[in-house]
Amino acid sequence: MAKRNWISEIMGGQILLHSGILQQARFVLYIFVLIILYISINFGIEKSMLTERRNQKELKNLKADYTSKSSKLMYQSKRAEVEKRLFEKNSGLIVPTEPPRRILIER
Repeated sequence: MAKRNWISEIMGGQILLHSGILQQARFVLYIFVLIILYISINFGIEKSMLTERRNQKELKNLKADYTSKSSKLMYQSKRAEVEKRLFEKNSGLIVPTEPPRRILIER
């Protein structure tokens, strides 16, 4: 019979009154708020980590683009390549035959 009373107290909600849970309602509410705060902080951290991973991938792609464009520019700025492109465009510029000279001005 005692077992049946115990089950009926649990189902009827009487256990809450006898155990003092309602007396500790502020503490239970405080714990509930802490749990909600913990969950929201975890979601925020996961979101920032996802953004960081996405930015790392983008940075890796941008570094690869920079390297390829830099090497292409270095190749195009070689003297032989510049002369070749000028010749292809029928430019009137010619390659100098004598070395540059220093001009001295006396004051």
